[in-house]
Amino acid sequence: MLRKNKCLAILVSILLVCFLSFVGGCQKQAQKPAPKSLKPVKLAPEVSKYKTEPNITLFRKATGEKQNLKLEEYLKGVVAAEIGPKYPPEALKAQAIVARTMTLALLEYENGTRQKHNTDASDDHTEFQAYDEKKITPAISKAVDATRGQVLTYNGKFVYALFHSLSKDKTASIIEGFPKLKNKASAYIVPVKTNGMKYAPAKYKSWTVKVPRWEVKNIMGAKAGSLDDIRISKRGPSGRALTISAGKTSMSAAMLREKIGFDRLYSTVLSSVKAEGNNIIFKGSGWGHGCGMEQWGAYTMAKEGKKVNQIVGHYFPSTRLTTLYK
Repeated sequence: MLRKNKCLAILVSILLVCFLSFVGGCQKQAQKPAPKSLKPVKLAPEVSKYKTEPNITLFRKATGEKQNLKLEEYLKGVVAAEIGPKYPPEALKAQAIVARTMTLALLEYENGTRQKHNTDASDDHTEFQAYDEKKITPAISKAVDATRGQVLTYNGKFVYALFHSLSKDKTASIIEGFPKLKNKASAYIVPVKTNGMKYAPAKYKSWTVKVPRWEVKNIMGAKAGSLDDIRISKRGPSGRALTISAGKTSMSAAMLREKIGFDRLYSTVLSSVKAEGNNIIFKGSGWGHGCGMEQWGAYTMAKEGKKVNQIVGHYFPSTRLTTLYK
């Protein structure tokens, strides 16, 4: 009997130790500090002043007229012209947010198109953003309304929310697309992985562009010589052509593309540049400057079930989604 009581006492002691250890562990776990949330950042004056929806003036290239619009109505025409209604809803929302952000950034930091047309914006995509109110659909209106007043900010300021159609497998750094904005947007316009090629049109996945030799020579100048040795002399962080050289001169690939024409030389994702007869042959892939949100990449992410905050957060790391007005 004594032996049984002794065994029972030992068993009770063991159970008591285990129980106390378990409780102690729970108490220690409960005492762990909660993860710190991101500190709120005070919005810059040019951002915080937008407490209600603003009006903007829009230059219409076809007629030369100036049109007054509510910002949200303008954005519906931008989303319609830039990507159209066939994109998934979350991608449409992402386009609305970046277009809203870019509009306000250009107005506040680059004076819009006031010097050129005495308006805030232009419907010419080479000057501002594309716009076509005739292509607005219920799906587009719904996406813009769902993100009403939402913009991306960085350190309290508007983000340069650049967007483009298609990259190869990685977006561009700011120096590859817009070197003049290096000091303004390099913190969040950085190369990120993307997969727009999955759904993009075949004609932009791989292309060859011929530009007359004389035209390229006029752009690069006399020091470029005959252009027989034209080549990609430097590549950027994403692998895009950063510098094109010929003879005794070099030129930014982004600037060369601008001079040739954005709609002729589709991007600076170039595999080769060489002279052939009377032409300079550019071989490459993608469409657009490569910076910020890749539209076909947003399409892919939305198809895979990603939400709008995940899409814009992926393409603009370190930025915040901020609601200015409702």
